Amino acid sequence: MQISDKHFLEFKKLMRDKVGEEKYNKMTEQELLASAIALITMMKAVYKPITKEAYEKYKKAN
Repeated sequence: MQISDKHFLEFKKLMRDKVGEEKYNKMTEQELLASAIALITMMKAVYKPITKEAYEKYKKAN
């Protein structure tokens, strides 16, 4: 799986904010890349966009 340099840089910024500067600085590029790929893989498995029909049905019910 590939991740663009732009997206990897954004992921690294998010990780720095999430784990803090000290822990972030201890992580290698390989560990960060593995984390990014794991996140992408998980999102592909669980994320499913809602269809227009399902959204319309939801709007009518609420």
